[in-house]
Amino acid sequence: MKTKLLLRSALCAAVSAAVALPAYSLQLEEVTVTARKKEESIQDVPVAVTAITGMDLEQAFTLDTTGLQAFAPNVVFDTIEMGTPGGGGFSIRGISYQDVDKGFDPTVLVSVDDVPLATGTGQVFDMIDIERIEVLRGPQGTLFGKNVVGGLINIHRVKPQLDETSGKVRARYGEYEKVQGDFLYNYGEENWAIKVTGGVSEQGKGYVDNTEGGDLWYRDTQRFGAHLLWQPNDIITAEVMYDYSNLEGDPGTVFNVSSAADTFCNVGSFYGVADQGCSPVGGESSTGSRDRGSLDGEQWNELEKHQFTARLTANVTDDHTLTYVGSLMKSEDDQSLDGDGQALPIYHFRRWGDFDQFTHELRLSRDTGSNLTWQVGIFSAYAEGTNNQATRVLFPPRSGEFGRTTSDSYSAFGEADLALLDDKLVLTAGLRYIHETKKLARAAWANIDDPSTINLGPNAGGSTSNSKNIYRLGARYHFTDDVMMYFTTSTGFRSGGLSPRALDPEYLSQGYKPEELTNYEIGLRTTLFDGSLNFNLTAFQMDYEDMQVELAIPATIAPFTQNFVVNAGQASIQGLELDFNWLINDWWRLSGNVGTLDSEYDELFVNLYGISPSTGLPYSTRDESGLELRRSPELSYGLASTMNWEVGGGSLTWRLSYSWTDEYEATTTNYPGSGVEETGMVDSSLSFALEQWQFSLFGRNLTDDDSWTHNYVVNGTRLDVEGDSALWRFAQRRPPREIGMEVLYKF
Repeated sequence: MKTKLLLRSALCAAVSAAVALPAYSLQLEEVTVTARKKEESIQDVPVAVTAITGMDLEQAFTLDTTGLQAFAPNVVFDTIEMGTPGGGGFSIRGISYQDVDKGFDPTVLVSVDDVPLATGTGQVFDMIDIERIEVLRGPQGTLFGKNVVGGLINIHRVKPQLDETSGKVRARYGEYEKVQGDFLYNYGEENWAIKVTGGVSEQGKGYVDNTEGGDLWYRDTQRFGAHLLWQPNDIITAEVMYDYSNLEGDPGTVFNVSSAADTFCNVGSFYGVADQGCSPVGGESSTGSRDRGSLDGEQWNELEKHQFTARLTANVTDDHTLTYVGSLMKSEDDQSLDGDGQALPIYHFRRWGDFDQFTHELRLSRDTGSNLTWQVGIFSAYAEGTNNQATRVLFPPRSGEFGRTTSDSYSAFGEADLALLDDKLVLTAGLRYIHETKKLARAAWANIDDPSTINLGPNAGGSTSNSKNIYRLGARYHFTDDVMMYFTTSTGFRSGGLSPRALDPEYLSQGYKPEELTNYEIGLRTTLFDGSLNFNLTAFQMDYEDMQVELAIPATIAPFTQNFVVNAGQASIQGLELDFNWLINDWWRLSGNVGTLDSEYDELFVNLYGISPSTGLPYSTRDESGLELRRSPELSYGLASTMNWEVGGGSLTWRLSYSWTDEYEATTTNYPGSGVEETGMVDSSLSFALEQWQFSLFGRNLTDDDSWTHNYVVNGTRLDVEGDSALWRFAQRRPPREIGMEVLYKF
């Protein structure tokens, strides 16, 4: 019933928008996107997509990818650095993922210059030299490869420019002793051009004070990139890219938010100290402040990446284009963390590994010359990752784990548009066949310093293969040049596999099946007031089957917890999304978005809590469908005002924005106290541009919102059986208020 009401409301809005509107003299610039791997106006694309221009990012002083959620509806992106550097908790329309292991496929894919990043490690990164970012919501696997269930973050960087010598140099200084410098240099001849970028960022003081001395949560980064373009004629364009990045510093601070009933709150007696300040109900930092941590263990964060990409485009006829994109990415990561959030050696670990990824795509497309346009292609991806962990719990020795995962994926795809009725009606059909094989090797030691204590494996694990056809069917109708309405149904697929963090042999051998999602979507795209206002509305209904549910439960062997995946859920998710961009007059632009979600489990039949600490036996499996989906806020919205005036021969720009996200659950179990609070963020910037110079003052999180971005309960007990208790609980918070200044020189 709710879905019918949503679709009926969207239809009424379409009819209303078709009514003649008063004349208006200003026009927004047309935004071109490649949301379907071809250039189209965003107002003509039958996909739920938000486009964020490079200028939008510069004016908002978006420091890394987590800032994207303010620009698009129904998007949540939080930093989670509990086991992986630069890890992200990405969710679109309530479809989420946050596991730290490289063997798990993200539900939301991040793609940079048409190359997918098939791991959650490193999803949080600095953004420079961005042309635009497209946030696509809903399954996009027909055109964009494997496992794009929730959506796609499609990042495009500026290409080298022919016949042009240009560049820019940027310097920033801000709170917490932040110093940053970036440069871009472009040199272009008639047939070739090269673009070189680089930058360093240093933070001398951490965001959080440590009761044990010093400060916590700082990071330094270095970046370098070279992009060569060769265009000998109108037929051939060849590009070669190399990118390097290195992240160092201190991971996001872990806060102990345990309750007095939790085990680790009483463990201080082993060391002759008190209960470490655990609160009676939990949920707040044991130090009494979210600006102050209490860690005694070693802390470091390292992530180094190298990437080579080649792109070849050939206009084989006037209407046909052949494109090849190939990429090799290699990364190494190393993180050491005091995971208990207390000034005691209770739970410390080091996690390190590497990740290699090879991707190839070849496609042939016809975008002109006929009322039938199409593209067909083949895609392959190979990924191999290793994860090592050394863990100390309470007392020596250290236990150890090793896991190696590989993934082979091959697919063939095609999509076509058929234009009828003088191009007013366009029918769309797309299909992709996917075959994927995953392998796992696993070992665990009771004492990592003594290999004879191995108690799992060696090379425990196995392999699994999955094949699937996914599709997209749709139609759009252009009532006028400024009003378009579309309907589409599409399917998403995330392949099955083996759980690389499981420890008990029964869970290692169990594996998990693919999950599937069917999306029904109706959208309205309007350009109003003679081009000064874009007003876009989308309604959707998604049916989620065989959900891959990530569980963290006690293990029968050390260390004391294990993570594995089961197919235990079915869910229904529906909602509305609004995007608008309004040029009110020649100096004021207003933009915003609103997203609503109504999500619920139709089925969740699983043992969420594993083993009872009092009996040592598994809890019973039961219906848990009354729980809420993780990272699925009912309401989120963002509003941004940008004003520009001519002052003193230059240009003065003031941007003010506010974004809001309702409270949401951070854990599958919805354990008491593990939710993320409602969050309101205020950002602002003031810039003055004079000839080639620009001087700016900016502020992020001006209200100093300190809400948690991640809140987790370790081995919680079943509430109705043994009450509210766990081993311990930890949380990580969002960065505090930052004010900085920038000087930019362009030539």
